[in-house]
Amino acid sequence: MPHAPVLLETIQPSLDEGRRIRKAVDELDLSGADALVLVSAHGRVAGVYEHPVGALRGFGIDGLEVVERPTDDGLVRALSDAWGYECIGGPADYGVVVPLLLGLGNGVPVVAAALPETTGPLGTEMNESLRAARSLAEALQKVAGELDLAVVASGHASAGLTDRAPLTKLPGAAELDREVVVALEDDPELVEGLLQRLHETGRACGAGPLAAIARLFGGWKCRDVTYEAPYGVGYLVAELTR
Repeated sequence: MPHAPVLLETIQPSLDEGRRIRKAVDELDLSGADALVLVSAHGRVAGVYEHPVGALRGFGIDGLEVVERPTDDGLVRALSDAWGYECIGGPADYGVVVPLLLGLGNGVPVVAAALPETTGPLGTEMNESLRAARSLAEALQKVAGELDLAVVASGHASAGLTDRAPLTKLPGAAELDREVVVALEDDPELVEGLLQRLHETGRACGAGPLAAIARLFGGWKCRDVTYEAPYGVGYLVAELTR
């Protein structure tokens, strides 16, 4: 699912695409999950947040309350140990905060894992993020045991779909997003082969979180995909099930 602040009703209530994305998030079925693991693309470093709490003050957005969800301290520590990255203090980054403000995680403990930022002037190398994402998937498989974990990749697809996009129009970005949607609908593992292009061609922040999804859910089925591209950025919500 995406994490753009503009999708929040309190910021842009009249955006039709925002309403469709919010509806798709509302319809995600997390019933029965023992915990939700939310994987963000915008960590200052890789690690597991001690608490899923934060706000959007870094965007200069006033009037939005601090959002917080209960967590599972034992799962936080176990995931951190299995992954090999330390627990990190808050506040959580906006890749965690916006999904929570969109209503994700109500009624279920939330464990927020951050991959290192790859976009913007302080971004790390994409290979570092992909290594962290793939090792996170392995760590999740180790710690899950008898737990029923829901895992959500927080990120966007291409950021250069039209002239009004943050990076203006990037050649091949729209075609690449269509390939991503088709891959998710067919088999999430197929997204693995698109990750480098997503980063290089589409400047997509979601490449890292999608790497974890591809590694975890190969062979699963996609129940539904909602894809919108307001402001020239590809936002999608897809639910995967056995």
